[in-house]
Amino acid sequence: MTVDPLSDLVTSIAAWGCMGLFGIALLERLVPILPSYGLLVAIGVAAAGDAWSLAAALLWSTVGGLAGCLSSYSVGAALGEKRSSAAIRWTSRLAGLSTAKTERLAGSFRRHQRTLAFGSQLVPTVRLVAPTVAGLLRADVRSFTIASACGIALWNGAFIAVGYEAALTFHATNVSALALIVFSVLLLGEGAVAALWHWARTRRSTRLAEEAFTTKE
Repeated sequence: MTVDPLSDLVTSIAAWGCMGLFGIALLERLVPILPSYGLLVAIGVAAAGDAWSLAAALLWSTVGGLAGCLSSYSVGAALGEKRSSAAIRWTSRLAGLSTAKTERLAGSFRRHQRTLAFGSQLVPTVRLVAPTVAGLLRADVRSFTIASACGIALWNGAFIAVGYEAALTFHATNVSALALIVFSVLLLGEGAVAALWHWARTRRSTRLAEEAFTTKE
């Protein structure tokens, strides 16, 4: 007997129709027990099996994710300016950041909040905590909502498409195994990006050091 818990989960969700999609996408943001990529791949496979249309899967998973995103934003914003500042300082100390650097980062966030709100929804783990941070920093609600919605739609659409295409092309039946493959590819991609970023920083530091040495001569 093949074990496929993701398939069983999505079957239960499908019984509730589009509201099931909305509910599970909302829950995933607030109680991230199940990795979103696995859930979204499973939703894509189910869409290929006519549990929902592909458009409905994208729409309602995005709406549910955005609702969870705004809920997290509201938690940060509800603390009030004084408590928000205290929370940011406390978090910065844990991260080893000085007060001056924290203020520079906060200023940079406010100047580029749309780009950061969008981009943060495309980074695992970061996408879950970024809305609360945005609330603490009093990001503009309208800009934050639009940018986050676009980021969530892109993230959801990518993984739903993977599940959908895999089901149609390879006749994938074990959703959990497919999600594990996607996870492995995602890890490799993150590792490659991290290595490239480290290489770029090292090269830049070396170049700056060489330029400083040349200038002294």
